[in-house]
Amino acid sequence: MGNKTSSPGPPLTAASEECENEIQTEVNENEDNVFITHEEKSPDVTSSIETSTAVESVENASELSSPGNVLLEKSEEQDEISNEGSSSEVADQMNDPQVCLDEEHEKALIKRKFVLQELVNTERDYVRDLGYLVEGYLKLMRNEEIPVPEDLKNGKDKIVFGNIEAIYEWHRDSFCAEIEKCLEEPQRLGLLFRRYERRLNMYVVYCQNKPKSEYIVSEYLDTFFEEARQKLGHKLQLPDLLIKPVQRIMKYQLLLKDILKYTEKAGLEEEAQNLRKAVQIMHIVPKSANDMMNVGRLQGFDGKITAQGKLLQQGVLLVSDPSTGKMKERQVFLFEQIIIFSDSVGPKTQFSTPVYIYKNHIQVNKMALEEHSEDGDPTKFLLKSKDPLQAGLAFVIQGKTIEDRNEWVSNIRAILDTQLDFLRALQSPIAYQKELTKDIAWNTYTSPKSYVSTRVYEPVASLIHA
Repeated sequence: MGNKTSSPGPPLTAASEECENEIQTEVNENEDNVFITHEEKSPDVTSSIETSTAVESVENASELSSPGNVLLEKSEEQDEISNEGSSSEVADQMNDPQVCLDEEHEKALIKRKFVLQELVNTERDYVRDLGYLVEGYLKLMRNEEIPVPEDLKNGKDKIVFGNIEAIYEWHRDSFCAEIEKCLEEPQRLGLLFRRYERRLNMYVVYCQNKPKSEYIVSEYLDTFFEEARQKLGHKLQLPDLLIKPVQRIMKYQLLLKDILKYTEKAGLEEEAQNLRKAVQIMHIVPKSANDMMNVGRLQGFDGKITAQGKLLQQGVLLVSDPSTGKMKERQVFLFEQIIIFSDSVGPKTQFSTPVYIYKNHIQVNKMALEEHSEDGDPTKFLLKSKDPLQAGLAFVIQGKTIEDRNEWVSNIRAILDTQLDFLRALQSPIAYQKELTKDIAWNTYTSPKSYVSTRVYEPVASLIHA
């Protein structure tokens, strides 16, 4: 299972060899059922056969009850009693649940160590690859060791490489060493990812810049960057190295899941709790990174996308065209401050990704939500703009499924509720605080109940001017 690299693996014992075979090759464990041919018989087997033949010859030679025969019979009885006792002890051990459980725990720990070793080895390889970017390409461009095109000067290197330098320095100087310590102290691993949760968000920033980087690199891939690759002596092209951070955050998720699995099998519940939280973190980070890569492909929006707050949800919905009323497929981005509708252009394949052309938007503080459409379709809802500059602008929106529609409505409702609460706090802080205290006390003695809301959410802006 491990990724073989320059670093040596853990020392192999008889037990670990068995587990390595089980992980790497999953060999059929029924080899003991193979018949032994005459040439393959061991000395012990031959000796046993000869002894048995000799005993049969003695028995057939004479039926007389000589003193020697009596002694032989008594010896055989003692051997049978001894063998029965030994077999009974082995059977008891094999049937002992505690012995079986201990063996399973030991196997799980050995397997976990192999996955930990793979985590360490691939982390070292990752730092090396990041070094190719920072110590190689980035240094070469800054020192202008070869002529750099004018379009790549004046800070364009920051668009090409994003925050890769910060990522490299953190892994090289800190995170890699912390990962290596987990080989001897596996209990540190889950806590390590929880500790650096905020730092790992630098990957979200990197991925948001990735589409712009891809565009610039593609223009000079066969010219300047190819010349740079040959001068540096690299086998991989620049795009192959720039995708490494995206691949790495996915690799963390997969390895952590395996380590969690073997930790649970080993019965180490406290460690497993921290690892579950680590797995959750490394589920959120790649998802956020992927979302922000899509945002980075949005074109034609005049505002500053980073000023729109956190991206809460993005995906494909059917949205009515304001001019024709026809339902069209749109890529929709829901931020804390705005919802943006865009058109997807170009196919999504293994080697290409679409770009998103801006079509419309509604500011959240000038937005009204109607949770039910006029035709009663359970997959639809309605958004209206109350902005005087967007008079009459409204969108009928349809999710792929009822669950999809409900998720969008729930997130939009939550934003509007938050803004409404914020407005109340500004207008009447004392009254709002009393109401909040009352709600907390009520929730202490009652359980939440599910209900279907028929409320029309009016925009906060209209309440401000009321």
